[in-house]
Amino acid sequence: MVTRRKRRRRNDGLLTVLGGLGLLALLTVLVEQARAHPVAATLIACGLLAATAAGLWAWHGERRRIAEHEREVAVTDGMSGTQFEHFTARLMRASGFRGVRVVGGSGDLGADVLAYTPDGRRIVVQCKRLAGSLGSPHVQKFAGTARDIHGADVALLVTTGRPTAQAREVALRCRITLIDRPELARWLSTRSLDC
Repeated sequence: MVTRRKRRRRNDGLLTVLGGLGLLALLTVLVEQARAHPVAATLIACGLLAATAAGLWAWHGERRRIAEHEREVAVTDGMSGTQFEHFTARLMRASGFRGVRVVGGSGDLGADVLAYTPDGRRIVVQCKRLAGSLGSPHVQKFAGTARDIHGADVALLVTTGRPTAQAREVALRCRITLIDRPELARWLSTRSLDC
């Protein structure tokens, strides 16, 4: 594993150098063309500036929308686990999931919310309202029950915490869709979730 990382770093450095040389060559050609055709160069530059400004405007608007929804996610910080389960269920209903019901509680075996995707697949949701990190043991426990006990077609773990790298790896290997705080903000923003 260490060898692959070192090799990847060397390749990244080589790609950076080659990219820099390519950019320098492109700039040289553009300067020569601009001297030969100043009117065309001015029009192209204006077009590029307009496209860049439009892109920045769109990016800024999306960041602002996400920031607004991050404030909505911040509402969850004062919630109990049960309140967060009901919050998630309401968001699922607003996103088009069907038959959404909160089943969490003592002895729930990892299922807090049960529902069906718009295309009819059974979805089992584990809700973890955390301020700190979400470790791999949380994901492992859910992975052990979601499909075998609850019959999930889709296993979804929603958290306000920060999943560790190991938690993300376990989720990926166990085919669990992991929704962390930034993803939850996007979900609130779009009312759409791919799973």
